Amino acid sequence: MPWHRLYFRQQNHLALGQGTKERAFPYKGIWMSRFILRYQGEGSKPAEDVNRIRSLQSIKVLDESSPRMLLVEGPGARLKALVESMPEWILTPERMIPLPDPRPKIRK
Repeated sequence: MPWHRLYFRQQNHLALGQGTKERAFPYKGIWMSRFILRYQGEGSKPAEDVNRIRSLQSIKVLDESSPRMLLVEGPGARLKALVESMPEWILTPERMIPLPDPRPKIRK
């Protein structure tokens, strides 16, 4: 058997039983997700709360341009625990909504 067939057969054997996320990111339980943190209190988001969110390990603030929201990336369990300790904040997962095709189509 030529060497390249043996090599590819070994790779397929090693990948059996794994999903694409597990192959791309092998550290189980650390998969990062994006979340939107929304402040519901009066005024804009407090600076001490934002600093508290930034200080957590494995939590990355991606966007804070809105006066009342933050886009963060990190493990969901850790973010849920943080939001439970801060009652004026709400945690929602980021959703991707596909845009419609702007090119008109001819009806037949």
